[in-house]
Amino acid sequence: MELQLIDLMNFYGCSRSTAQNRKQEIKDGLKLPKNKKRVLLVHLAKYEGLKVSEVKEILKMIKNV
Repeated sequence: MELQLIDLMNFYGCSRSTAQNRKQEIKDGLKLPKNKKRVLLVHLAKYEGLKVSEVKEILKMIKNV
């Protein structure tokens, strides 16, 4: 699942510009190819040291609040 900036904003509780920076940090931290434009759910989970199911649950809880 591809993450949108709004997903990163909700996950980190940050502004749009900070979410863009976080997206770049994830791509750099995981050494994704420079031409890779998308950050997937699995990338966020790996970067944060969580399981994909845990990230899904966090995003689900945030949407319900």
